[in-house]
Amino acid sequence: MSNLNIQQLKLISSAIAQKNDTDAIMKTAVRAVRKIFSADNCWLLYPCVSSTPSCRLHYYACRKNMPCFRRIDKTFVVDDAFQRFLRRLDQAKKANIFQSKQCLIFSRRSLSRPCACSQLVMVLRMRNDRPWLFGICDRATRHWSQDQIDFFQLVGERVQHSYDTIRLEETVQRDIAKRQKIETEIVRSEQRFRSLFQNTSISQWLLDIPGLRRKKEGIGTTNSALSGLSLDSDTPIDAVDLWHAAGLVRIVDINAATLELFEANDRAYLLSSFRSILNEKSLLTLQHALHALFSGRKHFSEETEFVTLSGKTLAVILNVDVMPSPDSHMVLISVADITARKKIEEELFDSREQYRLLMENASDAIVLYDAETMEVIKANPKAAELTGRSVDTLIGLKQHELHPPEDYGFHKKLFQEHAAGKGDTSATDVTLLHQSGARIPVQISAGRTTIKGRTILQRIYHDMRKRVKDEEQRRLLATAVEQAAESVVITDPQGIIEYVNPAYEKVTGYLRDEVIGKKAGVVKSGKMEQYHYKLLWDTISSGKVWSGEIINRRKDGSLITEEQTIAPVHDNKGKISHYVAVKRDITRQNQLKNIVRQTQKMQAIGTLAGGIAHDFNNILTAILGFAELSALLCEDNKVLKSNLTEIITASERAGQLIKQILTFSRQTEKNISSLRIDLIVKEALRLLRASLPANIELEIDIRTKEMVRADPTQIHQVVMNLCMNAFQAIEKEDNAGKIRVVLTEEKVGPRKGVELGNLPAGQYVVLQVEDNGHGIAPEHLDRIFEPYFTTRDKNEGTGLGLSVVHGIVQDHRGALRVESTPGQGSCFYVYLPFSENRDHEMSDTEMSLKKGEGRILVVDDEQQIIDYEVQALEKAGYVTFGTTSSQVAVEMFQRQKEKIDLIITDMAMPELTGLQLFEQVRKICKDTPVLLCSGYSEHVSKESAAKLGLNGYLAKPFTAEQLLSEVYRILIESKEPVPVDN
Repeated sequence: MSNLNIQQLKLISSAIAQKNDTDAIMKTAVRAVRKIFSADNCWLLYPCVSSTPSCRLHYYACRKNMPCFRRIDKTFVVDDAFQRFLRRLDQAKKANIFQSKQCLIFSRRSLSRPCACSQLVMVLRMRNDRPWLFGICDRATRHWSQDQIDFFQLVGERVQHSYDTIRLEETVQRDIAKRQKIETEIVRSEQRFRSLFQNTSISQWLLDIPGLRRKKEGIGTTNSALSGLSLDSDTPIDAVDLWHAAGLVRIVDINAATLELFEANDRAYLLSSFRSILNEKSLLTLQHALHALFSGRKHFSEETEFVTLSGKTLAVILNVDVMPSPDSHMVLISVADITARKKIEEELFDSREQYRLLMENASDAIVLYDAETMEVIKANPKAAELTGRSVDTLIGLKQHELHPPEDYGFHKKLFQEHAAGKGDTSATDVTLLHQSGARIPVQISAGRTTIKGRTILQRIYHDMRKRVKDEEQRRLLATAVEQAAESVVITDPQGIIEYVNPAYEKVTGYLRDEVIGKKAGVVKSGKMEQYHYKLLWDTISSGKVWSGEIINRRKDGSLITEEQTIAPVHDNKGKISHYVAVKRDITRQNQLKNIVRQTQKMQAIGTLAGGIAHDFNNILTAILGFAELSALLCEDNKVLKSNLTEIITASERAGQLIKQILTFSRQTEKNISSLRIDLIVKEALRLLRASLPANIELEIDIRTKEMVRADPTQIHQVVMNLCMNAFQAIEKEDNAGKIRVVLTEEKVGPRKGVELGNLPAGQYVVLQVEDNGHGIAPEHLDRIFEPYFTTRDKNEGTGLGLSVVHGIVQDHRGALRVESTPGQGSCFYVYLPFSENRDHEMSDTEMSLKKGEGRILVVDDEQQIIDYEVQALEKAGYVTFGTTSSQVAVEMFQRQKEKIDLIITDMAMPELTGLQLFEQVRKICKDTPVLLCSGYSEHVSKESAAKLGLNGYLAKPFTAEQLLSEVYRILIESKEPVPVDN
């Protein structure tokens, strides 16, 4: 090779050596070679392997005005011809010369026309890369000298060497960079591990167990402490301390979470107290872990327990992982605290167990449905019992199959509302269908939840049969209580009213809303002693029932007497929760009792009056008769006649008094007649005057002498009762009292008649009794005429006086009116209608005896009566026979019946009564008349005498005039009249 070539080679080598990358080397080489060889083109093709599917011209240089690779596609497919070309080059060791009619490279690049080509090529075999094809070509036939070929060979080698050198340097630099990166990553990894280790929330322990490395390397231990230990699961727990002492386990590090978990202040303190955080269970777990590691396992996990330094037990999961080589002796222990999770799991288990127990033992039927399909997916035994189906039969049923068919639409809508969480999910009363077809009333409540995307509807069916029955009974009881005539009061333990029935409102006058929330003592009258109420409360608060009578006050202020039974009501703990009082108004009952009692008194008085009336009338008859006869004999002695007249008047008044007693005791009937009421009033006031104290003035003002139809005895009683009422009103006053009695007449019009009490219009006699006493309170005016109503003390009045007056006046078709001003006095007005008939008029005419003839038998057990009657009859011209024995009278009549024209007999006699004597006489002779006289008899009256067949009746006491008039009448009416002697 010439010096020039050598010089050029040095220049090229120097130019290439200055380049520090393969790209610059390749570009420099192709430009220099084309220029040195003055060739048309120089290029580098890659890769130069026959197996490649395509090649690419990476570097090229072209002569000016010559076709260039810039205008062609630099990548082309390797066809079979080019593939054979590449294989031949690959087999050549040196540069090759090719002469052809067309260029192997350019002919594939779509040039306009083919041309001849001379090529010099060689393969650059790189150390760390695939081969390159290096070549130059001319478009004309050219002969290459050996120097050119050698020079081209050397240039190619230089390029190959430079390329390899640069690539080696790049590889080394990449290796260095890679190593540096790896080292950096290692540092970062260690930092991340350290950060992860220290900052994780899980307790982590890094342990060094040298025995694992020796076991892996197959190196036997010579440590005497280890030689005596067996590393199987049966190793005693205490051996852990020996392992630690022998160097089997060394704690390298622990993280902050470990200190927090075990409640340690620092690492040293925890490590020094390591044994105190272990219990039997954790020691056994560590034993199992070591056994697993020395058995070749890379991972170990077990649930166990640890103990904190404060003594609290922790439930944990212990995970043991062997680190990868070369740190296979290192072990990472993770201690995950699952105490809270265990607690939740236990609570969940308890909850599930409780739910299971609830489902199985619930007293209500519980059924779970799939909300979408409406099918039963679970049911408890109570549901099976309530529906009459087994649990297995229930599962899969549609919800509507558990209800009556007629309610299908309602239950479908209700189910959809429950499933959608709409509507009212509270208890709803529905009907459940038993398998037997029976309808069961139930109360249904619903709740829903979603489990794994599936909506579950829970329905609870509460059997309402007992409740419906109880409610019906309670409704009946409530109706009974509401309609009861007795008052019912329910209070709390403090006596606060919670309920009263309508009867309570009716009796007390208080409305329910007025007393609820108030003490039961709202009706307390104050008429009973406090100890009475204390005894009541002591009885019921001790749990006993109290019964008795209590005087209460109505809302209007009036008093009522109630018979009460108060019973305590106990709750399920035996504590008194309420009191129930049942009260019956016995005010009227007590009044009736008083009436009965008073009636019994009256009957007793009547019995007494009847007992004495006969004897008293006999006495009066004798007094009246003999006085009357004596008066007839002293016509010239006016003083004596006046005295006898007074005796007669007093005797008549005494007789009327007996009648009044008998009338008051209901022993005689009324005797209505037309009479002058002024005479009755005067007579009553004369009697009253003697009984009044001297400090009470009695003023009498008689302004009329009109007659009324009345019973004189009852009118007498009216005057006496009104005057005694006036006296009682003023007797306790300090000032002098005054009673004013006025008798007048008044014309009553229609309006006033209605105001007085529906009196017909007309003329009335008005009796007015006025006093200046304490008067009558307005609230008492409407009640003063009620029987037994009195404002006086218990022992000071019966409450009958004014009621008797009211009854008598009403019975006489009159009216009674009262005016009163408290503190000033009262005035009573009695209205009695005028009498149209004047059939009886009291007068002071001279007494005269009716004379006649006849034979009369007089029978009486009182001799003085016989003497009086005989004397009066004989004075009138009659022949008389007298006897005190009724039996003797029968015998006399039987012997002399033709001679006796009339028999006058007493009623009450020892042997035969007057009626029995009458019967005996009728048996002897039916035509003989009989006149019956009686002081008192329950069996015979003036009206009944005629019905019995008696010819006449006289009530004792009677005057001689009355006797003779009756005798005359009877004899005239008999079959053989007696002629009258004038």
